[in-house]
Amino acid sequence: MTSKLKNSLIITTFSFFIYLNFAEAALFQSKDPTLSSDYISNYLKASRSISRNKYSEANVFFSKAPALATSHDAYNFQYIFSLAMEGKLSDASKVISSLDNEYKENFLFQFIEGIYLIKNRNYSLAKKKFETSKDSNLLFLELNNYINLWLDAENTPSQEFNIKKLKTSFANIKLIQSLLIYDYVGNDDLYSKTSAQILKQPKLGRYHFFHSIYLIKKNKIDEAEQIIKRQLLEDPNNLLMRQSYISLKEGNSSFFTKNYNSKDVNHGISELLYLFANVVQQQDQIDLSKLLVSLSNYLNPRFISNKLLNFENYSLQNENYYDEELSLSVASLGSEFYWYINFNKLLRDREKAKTQVLPEGLKKNLSESKYFKFSKLIDLANYYRSNKDYNIALDYYQRAEKIASLNELDWRFYYYRGICNERLGNWDRADKDFLKSLEYSPKEYVVINYLAYSWLERGVNLDRSKKMLKDAVELSKWKLGYIIDSLGWAYYLSNDFDEAEKLLQIAYEQTPYEAEVYDHYGDVLWKNNKKIQARYIWRNATKLPSIDKERADRLNTKLLNGIN
Repeated sequence: MTSKLKNSLIITTFSFFIYLNFAEAALFQSKDPTLSSDYISNYLKASRSISRNKYSEANVFFSKAPALATSHDAYNFQYIFSLAMEGKLSDASKVISSLDNEYKENFLFQFIEGIYLIKNRNYSLAKKKFETSKDSNLLFLELNNYINLWLDAENTPSQEFNIKKLKTSFANIKLIQSLLIYDYVGNDDLYSKTSAQILKQPKLGRYHFFHSIYLIKKNKIDEAEQIIKRQLLEDPNNLLMRQSYISLKEGNSSFFTKNYNSKDVNHGISELLYLFANVVQQQDQIDLSKLLVSLSNYLNPRFISNKLLNFENYSLQNENYYDEELSLSVASLGSEFYWYINFNKLLRDREKAKTQVLPEGLKKNLSESKYFKFSKLIDLANYYRSNKDYNIALDYYQRAEKIASLNELDWRFYYYRGICNERLGNWDRADKDFLKSLEYSPKEYVVINYLAYSWLERGVNLDRSKKMLKDAVELSKWKLGYIIDSLGWAYYLSNDFDEAEKLLQIAYEQTPYEAEVYDHYGDVLWKNNKKIQARYIWRNATKLPSIDKERADRLNTKLLNGIN
């Protein structure tokens, strides 16, 4: 395998598991007599452990197959990756130093070695490592440049010229790094100008938090609190901001100052790695994001909230994933992180639990909450609504409404509560909720559709429903089959079967997975005397995985008897 191909596999796409499968096949086809069945078995066990994020376990298996290091590239890559993920960069560096020169020069391996040198504050040697490493990937070139900038800042107090001179394809990353480096070198004038730019961008909320650290160190507590409050208005679900607000209210300034030392270059590079881990996560390079988060944590293990990104990465790869140690460390940061971790565990366990009892930890957290209680009640209301426990959900919605501030109630609240009332047969209350939802946001076609279709099912307001559904179809730009189906059904109930067939055919073609759409389309075909086609559609509907038993029974009756 050429060096270029190695880099392509490892860096540009980071297609780890494709590489893994290729390597396993090569092992089984190998005729090398030195590869015993034990070596192969340990290698495969290690590979499987990595796929389950069991890096410590993987490293034990890798260590039992050392002969593979000289003949199988995948062994080295996976072993180094696994060691780095566990924070064992000293061991990873030893493995890298044992490789042949061509493979040792791989950018990712040099990167890991450079981070190891930074951790040990060997900045001059680390700088040589980053200056000589080469990669064609634009993002890694940027990352490399910023690491070099931090290493320069460690050696030279005045960095304003270098930061301004640095060319970049990512303006916000440069702005963020300017903020952190100006703080590091103590240039208050340029820091002030940069922070003003940061505060104008709500999407850079994390760095509003970093500016709050700066203010708190200068004992400007009230100013820091105002920044946190403004950011919460922009993004009320930001965990870091929510916990920051609580910490300020409770006089716990250590939440800010203990996690990040702006005068420590290792902490600055740790935050840089976290930033790039977020970027590559958004590009769906999850394994690479996990590695960068681990390296970030290696340089600054005190900033535990960074681990939340790995929690998200693991969940993206496997929605049922749960790591107790990782979860406990994140939950220990405060009540908002505790709620997030344990509520997500509740969501993960919903299929296992089959219970309506709220876990004690969440119940205690909810009862003790002085802040952000509304959002927690909504979390639980939505959870029980999705579980079809509508009475319990309704109770949480009503509790939330009693404590809500004016800006917390929106169209979603009334829409979701309306669904619960509608499913429980509370028609008047449901209609009031849906109409209230539309007062808040008149063009929400999902609400228009739900209310109008509910009226069709009840046989009321047929003309008004039809008009509303025409609006909903137009608002959704004819792209949602289930809304077109609702309009088609309104024409069906008006006995306009020709128009109904046109619309229901479109809905059927756009929504090949929804049994109700098949059901309606079959009905109108039958009414238009296309009975063979109707039975064909109904029969296909009974084969859909999503069909419920009640509808399946009705369709089987139609297949036998048609429609009277």
